[in-house]
Parts: sequence; structure tokens; C-alpha cells
Amino acid sequence: MQILPILATIGVCLIAGTCSWLIEKPGESLLSPMAMDVIIFAFFGTLCRLVSALRGTRFGRIGLSSIFLGLGIASLLWTYFGVLAASVGFDSAGASVARHEVAQAARVVERHHGYARCRSVKQGSIGMIQAPYKICTYVIPRSSMVEFATLSFNRGYAYVSGAIGEGWFSDECTRHLTGHWWAFARDQQAPVTGCPFGYLFQPGG
Repeated sequence: MQILPILATIGVCLIAGTCSWLIEKPGESLLSPMAMDVIIFAFFGTLCRLVSALRGTRFGRIGLSSIFLGLGIASLLWTYFGVLAASVGFDSAGASVARHEVAQAARVVERHHGYARCRSVKQGSIGMIQAPYKICTYVIPRSSMVEFATLSFNRGYAYVSGAIGEGWFSDECTRHLTGHWWAFARDQQAPVTGCPFGYLFQPGG
């Protein structure tokens, strides 16, 4: 088995994964980055077959084809399940900020049994959300949610602690990422047109 085609296939897998990392955003459809993966691998596969035909060799050997297919599937899985989860999983600052926001609200909740506040952030980032963005904190006695959202509030991340079934994400499109982290998208037309690919609609009430 030749090592060069294998290394080239691994390289293409890394390129596809990097492209997903650069273009994927919380609250946006996963269809575009996954389509990009398919295009990259299809282009590479076509190029390899062309080179093999010119050299009189056979690209479609079982071993190499299996590696090519396996890495292509791995790239799609990384795009669908891994990118957004890793974007907040590797960013410990996001969880720290969320816990700090909830801790600050704890005293208010004790007196008023609820807390809701938003503030703007002009520098830095949380995962794939770049400044300027909004941090909105919602706390009730049994649960809390801290949103890191775009200025238009149409998409972003949410860090949810405590009971999930407290009405969070009412009439929104959501996707659980990892642990306390969720991605969300808000669209008034979602009940009619559907959510972005990869997200589920959470009906209100």
C-alpha cells in the first residue's frame, strides 16, 4: 500500500475539517459546511482517479478506497457533531463567564424569585461568536440560562444549568452540543418553514 495517497487523503480530511471550523456558526444550518466537505472529497477523489488514469495505476484499491471513505465519513461526523461542541468545549472562558453571571444574579433571585438581564460585550469571543455580542442571563430558583447571542438575538450559544424543562428555548430552534451547552436559532417563521438543518423546534407552552 502506497503511503503517499494515504497521507494525501489525511491532508484532505484535515482541510475539510478546517473549512468546517472556519465557516460553521451556532444557529446556522449545518448543510453548507457538510456540503463543503462532500465537495472537497469529491474533487480530491476525481483528481486522484484522473492522476491514476494518466499513470496507468488503480486508485480504487480496496484498502485505499476504505481509508478514503472512512476519512470522508469522519469529516462529516466532525462537521455535524464535533465543531460546535468543540468550539465551546475547548473555550473554558465561556463556562466561567456563565457561572459568574449566575453567581452575581443569585442574591437578586433570593429576593425576587427571578432575574433577567442583558449586557453588551465589545471585545473578545465565546466559541464562534465574535464581539460585539450580547450576554443575557436568566435565573429562576431551580434553573438558569446564560445566552451568548448576536446583537440581533437571532442565534448563539446558551449555557443551561439545573432543570432543562423550565420553558427555556420556547418557540426556538435548538441543538444540544455538550454538557450544559446548547446552540439556538430564533426565527418567527420556524413553525412554518422549519429550523436550520441540524436543529429541532421547541414549541412554546
